[in-house]
Amino acid sequence: MKSPTSIHRLLIVDDNREIHKDFRKILCANTNERSKLDDEETYLFNESSGSRCPLPEYELESAYQGQEALELVQRAVNAHSPYSMAFVDVRMPPGWDGIETITRLWEVDPNLQVVICTAYSDYSWDDMMVKLGHTDRLVILKKPFDNIEVLQLANAMTEKWRLRQQTQAAMENLEQNVAARTAEVVREQAKFRVIFENSPEGIFQSAADGTLLCANSALATILGYDSAAELMEHVSNLGDQLYADPRRRAEFRRQLEQHHSIRDFEAEMICKDGSHKWTSLAASRTASAQESTFYYNGLIFDISAQKRAEQERNGMEIHLRQAQKLEAIGQLAAGIAHEINTPTQYVGDNTRFLKDAFDTVIRLLHSHGELLAAAKQNAITPELLKRVEETLVAADVEYLFQQVPQAIQETLEGVERVATIVRAMKEFSHPGGKEKSASDLNKAIESTTTVARNEWKYVSDLKLDLAPDLPLVPCFIGEFNQAILNLVVNAAHAIGDVVKQNPGAKGTITIQTRRDGDHVEVRVSDTGTGIAEANRCHIFEPFFTTKDVGKGTGQGLNLVYSTVVKKHGGTATFESEVGKGTTFVLRLPINPQSPATEKPTAGELAETVSNP
Repeated sequence: MKSPTSIHRLLIVDDNREIHKDFRKILCANTNERSKLDDEETYLFNESSGSRCPLPEYELESAYQGQEALELVQRAVNAHSPYSMAFVDVRMPPGWDGIETITRLWEVDPNLQVVICTAYSDYSWDDMMVKLGHTDRLVILKKPFDNIEVLQLANAMTEKWRLRQQTQAAMENLEQNVAARTAEVVREQAKFRVIFENSPEGIFQSAADGTLLCANSALATILGYDSAAELMEHVSNLGDQLYADPRRRAEFRRQLEQHHSIRDFEAEMICKDGSHKWTSLAASRTASAQESTFYYNGLIFDISAQKRAEQERNGMEIHLRQAQKLEAIGQLAAGIAHEINTPTQYVGDNTRFLKDAFDTVIRLLHSHGELLAAAKQNAITPELLKRVEETLVAADVEYLFQQVPQAIQETLEGVERVATIVRAMKEFSHPGGKEKSASDLNKAIESTTTVARNEWKYVSDLKLDLAPDLPLVPCFIGEFNQAILNLVVNAAHAIGDVVKQNPGAKGTITIQTRRDGDHVEVRVSDTGTGIAEANRCHIFEPFFTTKDVGKGTGQGLNLVYSTVVKKHGGTATFESEVGKGTTFVLRLPINPQSPATEKPTAGELAETVSNP
């Protein structure tokens, strides 16, 4: 006997007891009878018995009137053991007929599958549909019926009932999951709504065309609006209404299109009252579900206070640089005066010599003039010849021929030396413009070292190894000159400390320039004492100095760092060995982008020192 795949509860509703027996014979037959039915099925459908699935096992209950059937269905539903299907006869006098019975049964158990058994003389299909409605839960079995037909109907309808039950269970489970997930989403939305509304920073979403899609209260406060609703009502386009410079909105979009997310994007925003505020944006570019539309989501931070502090700091730095330059010029003044005094002295000495020589030549010319006049009158006397001869001897013409050209050459050299110093001083002191200009760094270095010559000439020699093919570099040339001067003076002082211990010795300051990719590199090396390990992490800090009190403000290297890194977007590092010397390496971009604007942190300074 085949193992049943499942047990289904069936209800037979018929007033004829013989019909109940027939259904039991068909649906609950013994092994031999089921085997005969299998053989008949094989013959009828032309398939082997091994290819068919095992027939289900049925549990049958009987009702002989419609009211009795309703009670059984009601009890089964209450016991959570409903019937899979029911075979219902149409004619069951004296009680309800089959149509009425089915209607009542479906009120109690809407899932009950029904096979209505009817003869040709009973209700027509149209009549039954009028009363029962069109439904897939009802099948008509015409009397007299065939055993195979009954089995197949029972098998199909119970399997349909089983699948329907599974589907309903799955749907209920799905609905529960959806409800749970929906509740979770609602909780998450509520949580993010709290974050959105209570964030101290402005939160926004905008469309690619600049339309403001949503904003929180903090953003409204930043821009001077009373509420997010008022902001949304008055601002329809970010680029046209909020950005003080619409080009910044275009740049904002360009960067998001290129990188999909940005941070620390600064823009000046227009507030409700017309005032301006500086903001910093962090945003990302996201696509819609259909990926046909893009949105910009982000945060807006009010950095107006930082900007004001930065402007004040920049102003202080400008004043500090000017003070540093004035301090440097004051320190150099005596040396420059000395540098100018030496060539001025031999220019003066040679000029006085030339004046005396010129007087001698004048006397000589006068005597020769008298001689010429006497010759014309044929009145040359011995006395005149003697006087002319004495004048010629006194003039020492051979000496004049040798010394006058040399004096003139020395005078010209002295004048050129003075002119060079004055030119260098003028170039060094030039304040430069408010914008960067393409500058010849080699020429700037030559001018600066000339101005500072009196600082280094007594303790060191200067070697310039300047690349002749060095390109022009956009920079603030006055500030670059000051940076080089600070490095040269520091190098001279470091070498001076060594020379004190070795009188008569001299060190060397070497300045090199070269192109390195898209940067120009300037190296200022000295053979001084080097930088102690403990001082290296502080070397670029403001007011830090290793010099004695009164011999420095501690601003020199800080201004070098500020000029190269913050003003020019370059780098300033150094290599040092105690007792051997130090090399400072400045790298300036040939095609600079936006220079850095933030003051270096202690960590950045430490990294610069540890990774020169």
